[in-house]
Amino acid sequence: MQKKHMFLRVFSKITIFACVFCAFFISPVFATLPAGYTELEYIESTGTQWIDTGIKVLDSDEIITRASVTGTPGSFVFSQGHYNDNQAFQVSCSSATTNAQFDIQTYTNSYRVSSNLTIKNTFRDIHIKNKEFFVDGVSFGSSIGTLTNPTENLKLFYKRSTNEAQAAQIGIFEVVGKIKLVPAKRISDSVIGMYDTVSGQFFTNQGTGSFIAGPVVEIKIATTKMVDEEFAAAEANLAATVQTIESVVSRTITQTEQIATLQAEKQTRPDETCPANMKCLLVQDEDGTPHWYPIIEP
Repeated sequence: MQKKHMFLRVFSKITIFACVFCAFFISPVFATLPAGYTELEYIESTGTQWIDTGIKVLDSDEIITRASVTGTPGSFVFSQGHYNDNQAFQVSCSSATTNAQFDIQTYTNSYRVSSNLTIKNTFRDIHIKNKEFFVDGVSFGSSIGTLTNPTENLKLFYKRSTNEAQAAQIGIFEVVGKIKLVPAKRISDSVIGMYDTVSGQFFTNQGTGSFIAGPVVEIKIATTKMVDEEFAAAEANLAATVQTIESVVSRTITQTEQIATLQAEKQTRPDETCPANMKCLLVQDEDGTPHWYPIIEP
C-alpha cells in the first residue's frame, strides 16, 4: 500500500510538471477565424466580384497585403475615389507593363511610384507606409501625393475610375489599426469573402458571380517561447528529467521496502557504526541506543 501511495504522489507531480511545461512553452492551436469559417490563402475575382471595405484610407495609413493581378495590364488590386473629382488612392498593374504601380492622386494631379517587379500572376508582398511603396520588402520610393480628405470608401478588386471589378487575387489585407481582412469561406453556405478580425464582419461579393476560393490554410502548431530547435532540445531534457524522476522513485520504493522488512524482522546492528561500504538508516531508542539499518542500493 505504501508503495502504491508513494508512486501515485510522485506520478502526480510528474503529470503537473509536464502540464506546466506544455502550457508555458507551447502555444495552443487557435484558429485565426471563429467557428463557422474556413481560412483561405487568398480569394480570387474573375473580374466581376469586388468588396467595399467600408473604410477610407489616408496617406498616413499603413497597408499590408499580399496580392497578384490575373487580368490584363491596367487591372487594379484596389482603389479609392476617382482622381477627376476627389482624392484617389490605388495600387494596380501598369497599363504599359506588368509592373506594380502605386498612385496617390489628387484631382488632376497624379503622383506615381512603380516597381520593376511583375505582380501579374505572381503573388507579391505589398507594403505602403508613410507613402513609401515596398514590394517584397524592396522600397521603390515615395509618392508626394496628399490624401487627407477622401470621401469614398476603399474597394478591393475594383477600379473606381471606370467603376469596374478587376481580376486579381488578394490574401490577407490589413490597414493597420482599422481593418484586417482574412480570406475565408463561410461554412454554412459556402460563400467566399473576407472576414474582418477587427470588427467581426464578413465582407462578401458586391458584384456578380462568386469569388474563387484559394487553398485552405493549414493550421500548424507554433512555439511561443522558443524556436523549433530549442523546443526539441527542451523536449529531450524533459524526457531525461522524467527518466531521472522515475529512477529516484524506483530507488526510494526499494529502500522503503528494505527498511520496512528490517524493522519487522528487527535486524539491527546495536552499538555499531555503519560499515564504510554501506548506507544505513540510524534510529535511536529513547535512551539514545543507536540501531543501524543497512540500506542496500538497487
